[in-house]
Amino acid sequence: MANKKNMSIETLRGIAILLVVVGHVIGSDPDGGMKIDFPHPLRYLYVWIDYIQMPLFTAISGWVYALKPVAAPGGFSTFARKKALRLLVPMAAVGTLYFMVQYFMPGTNGKGEFGRLWRIYVFPYTIYWYLPSLFLMLVAQWWIDRCKGMETLRQWGVWCTVAVLLSLVNDRGFMHGLPNLFSFKGALGQLPYFFAGVAACRFAPYIRQAGWKVRSALWSGALAGIGLIQLVWLSSAGMASIARDLYVVTVLPTLFLLLGMKWYNRFFSWLGGYAYSIYLFHGFGTSGGRILLKMAGVGTIVLVFPAATVFATFFPVLADKVMSRYRGMRVLLLGKR
Repeated sequence: MANKKNMSIETLRGIAILLVVVGHVIGSDPDGGMKIDFPHPLRYLYVWIDYIQMPLFTAISGWVYALKPVAAPGGFSTFARKKALRLLVPMAAVGTLYFMVQYFMPGTNGKGEFGRLWRIYVFPYTIYWYLPSLFLMLVAQWWIDRCKGMETLRQWGVWCTVAVLLSLVNDRGFMHGLPNLFSFKGALGQLPYFFAGVAACRFAPYIRQAGWKVRSALWSGALAGIGLIQLVWLSSAGMASIARDLYVVTVLPTLFLLLGMKWYNRFFSWLGGYAYSIYLFHGFGTSGGRILLKMAGVGTIVLVFPAATVFATFFPVLADKVMSRYRGMRVLLLGKR
């Protein structure tokens, strides 16, 4: 049945959201998160996490989308309204709350200017950049399906090639000068991975029946990605930039391998059920956890890192359970019906 959860996908979802949390606890750069710089091992761990965290999260979204009928009845307005309620309403509500907490609470990173609050609803804002990007990817996929443009592997290959090319020119040349309205550049960067998730679900029988040459090619691409990660870590800034540009070529086969796995873990599948709530609220946990530990006199990385990770992971689960009881909070802050 379409509504029955796939436990291997839920397991992957749980792993993906935990990687997102760990990455934000460490910080995307040495000035954020725990302010860890090279050559600390956690900075190296982040290089690995950065490689797969959002592509896997995006591919799972594509996989889940593909479970439902192509261009389901109700038209675009119904589809867009449902996705807006699920993604854009929490983006605005939780984003505003996060802005206020950062603005008024001492010890937080990246405080904004109050007069520029309006920008968080129009341009990418901290971790919430992904929500409008995902909305745009869903709209693009709906339009493609409405035109019956991705019903075969050959058609998918054409669209995926276009998406890869767009991701490579994203934010370059004239694109760099364009304002990143509604995080459309984030959507272009993640679109190949969304398409990969759609294909992994929609064309699963063909992928399972693929010969050893196809499987060998997928494994070769995945292993090549490990080499690119080392280049990013060990090479000069210029070489690291080139290696990052090539990520998309190696991440795609890695995603097909991961989404094709039939591995189940009870803890990660349980965590996957709260993935969206964790994504929305883990930023409060990463900052709050570090601040609370600092107030308690705990500053050692070996203690702060696991403690902040646990707090940032399970605080949103508790918030979900509390907010789900109240209709207004459930709709505004969790995107639930």
